[in-house]
Amino acid sequence: MAQQTFSGVPGDFSAGQVLTAADMDKLRDFLLYLIKDGDETDTGEVSPLILDLGNDRVGINTATPYETFDMAAAGNLGVGLELTFGTHSNSDYIGYINFHGYQGGATQYRDLGIYNGRQGRMAHFDGSTLAVTIDGALSKGSGTFDIVHPTKGGDWRLRHSFIEGPQADLIYRGTVTLSGGTATIDLDEASNMTAGTWEALCRDPWTMVASSGNAVEWVLDGSTLTITGPAGAVCNWMVIAERQDDHIRDDSPIADDDGHLIVEYERVEKVYGTPEPSA
Repeated sequence: MAQQTFSGVPGDFSAGQVLTAADMDKLRDFLLYLIKDGDETDTGEVSPLILDLGNDRVGINTATPYETFDMAAAGNLGVGLELTFGTHSNSDYIGYINFHGYQGGATQYRDLGIYNGRQGRMAHFDGSTLAVTIDGALSKGSGTFDIVHPTKGGDWRLRHSFIEGPQADLIYRGTVTLSGGTATIDLDEASNMTAGTWEALCRDPWTMVASSGNAVEWVLDGSTLTITGPAGAVCNWMVIAERQDDHIRDDSPIADDDGHLIVEYERVEKVYGTPEPSA
């Protein structure tokens, strides 16, 4: 950057000081120079930095800052803060991160979204409900739930590890009492799902039924589990099945083309934060 001299730029400020229009113009020219490597008289460049000092707002790539600090794409998209990487328009973009302050008048938003081009949203963090949504696949070294301990109180906490396995399995379970020596369980109804959902979601099911002191038999036909045995027998049942939905078959990077989990793989690119291999 070539050396430039800006005459008359205020050098001393005090709390509550009101700058004149001339002072603000000089400050703007100076900031444009720092960002664009231009000079005081250069009018051929349009800086991405726009100062709306009258409203105490600063905008980058927006002439109408939506919030105190609004970093938007080529046009203001109506978010509290948006960081954009690469070329962006309403229909084509490389990727961006946005932080909602509020949107939609009185409707309040406290969230963060991470997007990746035409593939859409990667993750969403909702501060209002303390929820995190990952739209793709989440891989981890380990994981738990970590909650306030339900009985010990104080600063004690409780955690359990996630249940994991070499298949993308789902678990359904329940308890039923045989009436007249039989019971029928609809897995959709038992799971509070719309009829047909279980069969669309699951394949290769494995079923187990147990009743203390009683001999029982069972058969799973589609999403219907039928148990037979002594009248009044209390039965615990469990069905484990592998996912076969469109996401696991077509979109998940951790599964093959048939939707089966890829258990072993060789990393082909450096992942930030991983240690270098030893010599």
